[in-house]
Amino acid sequence: MQYSRSTSVSDVKLAIQALLVILFLGVLTAPAAAQDTVLTGYVLELNSGEPLRYVEVKNLKTGVLVESLEDGKFSIPVKTNERLRFEYPGYRTDTLVVIEFDIKRVYMTPDNSVIKLDEVQIQAMTDSRLDMEIKRAQEEGQFTEVSQQRGGVRVSPSRWFGKSGRQARQRYELLLAEKERRKVDARFTSEAITAVTPLAGEDLELYMTKYRPTAEFLATADESDLRLYIMDTYAEFKALTPKQRAEIKAPTQDNP
Repeated sequence: MQYSRSTSVSDVKLAIQALLVILFLGVLTAPAAAQDTVLTGYVLELNSGEPLRYVEVKNLKTGVLVESLEDGKFSIPVKTNERLRFEYPGYRTDTLVVIEFDIKRVYMTPDNSVIKLDEVQIQAMTDSRLDMEIKRAQEEGQFTEVSQQRGGVRVSPSRWFGKSGRQARQRYELLLAEKERRKVDARFTSEAITAVTPLAGEDLELYMTKYRPTAEFLATADESDLRLYIMDTYAEFKALTPKQRAEIKAPTQDNP
């Protein structure tokens, strides 16, 4: 079978034209596809419109987690029809289904059912939740702010004397105490003590109650410092009279 020269040239031209169209469409659609992988937005408080910092934004499909910045801005990889969850202590958890990729403004609603945190609630928090609550209480309890325009520090009496400011500072102290307690518990363990002393049972509990080190000491103490501390305080514990031991209040469920 033979083909004419004119037919062959025509087929080549059509093939080249088709290839150019495909390449052109690819160039047009590639940027759009790339843009559709990141969503940017702002998280704001519903009543005041103020930006919320440290809001957890999670892609429920991929598990990717980001936090909003000081101005409430967040950016997170996401695809169409995937869901984002917005979570912040003291506010209702909200979700957003991504349909389009324009800049979003997400308004968080205060959860009026949240009551003042007590010690039991604080102790039940995960470490990440505890850190979030500390940041939040610290910001809500601040009564000074730096002004670059006016220069120096401005004092806000409403923040300092206001009820919400006082409660935030009280909450901050409780949260910080819990964080320090966990740091001590992580190192001043029964295993660490029994490794260098014969203490056990009630004596071990009494010793751990009376000679519990401070978080400040453990912040700079290495393992050899801690072992030396345990041996020194164990010597003191052995020298206690029965009356002195009886006066030690071992921790119980009612007396943490």
